[in-house]
Order: sequence, then C-alpha cells, then structure tokens
Amino acid sequence: MIPPELLRAIRNDLPMHVMIARLGRQGPISKRIEGYFRFRCPGCSELRATVNPRNNLAHCFCCGRNFNNIDLLIALGHDFVPAVELLEQWLRAYQGHRTGSKS
Repeated sequence: MIPPELLRAIRNDLPMHVMIARLGRQGPISKRIEGYFRFRCPGCSELRATVNPRNNLAHCFCCGRNFNNIDLLIALGHDFVPAVELLEQWLRAYQGHRTGSKS
C-alpha cells in the first residue's frame, strides 16, 4: 500500500512545472502566460490548463478538468503505481536539489 503521506507530498510538494519539465517531450506543451504556468490539457488539447501556485493544482478553463501531478501522468497514459513511483523519484531529486544534497 502506498502511504497517504507520500501521495500528499507528490501532489503538493513537487511543483507541477518541475514535473512537466522532467517529462520532456512526453509531457504536454507548457509555458508561462500572464504570470501563470499553463499547459496543454490532455482532455481537450487547449493550452488552458492553469496551475494554481498556492495548491499546485491545475484547472482547465476550457473543458473544466482538474489535475494534480498523479492525475496528469495518468491522463498521459501512465498506470497509477508506476506513476507514483516515478513521481516519488522526481520528488526526492527535487527535494535534494532544494536542500543542496546530491541525489
């Protein structure tokens, strides 16, 4: 079983822009527009999914879908457990980078 604390950390502590950057070409097109990080919604393909920096959740202002990091990976074709494992690796690397550790 995946600990709830890990799921919370993956959703909240790994910035969505960092996760999308790690996806590289497999990730959605993204950019900063008017001070907000936006990406192409996997549901409607419009560049209207906007990340709220206070809670790290994205909302598509075209189709109305909401995404956290896990939801986005699943929408891009990943299965749940492999998505969580990948995001955990990226979270640890991000946390190590922020604290100056070499991970």
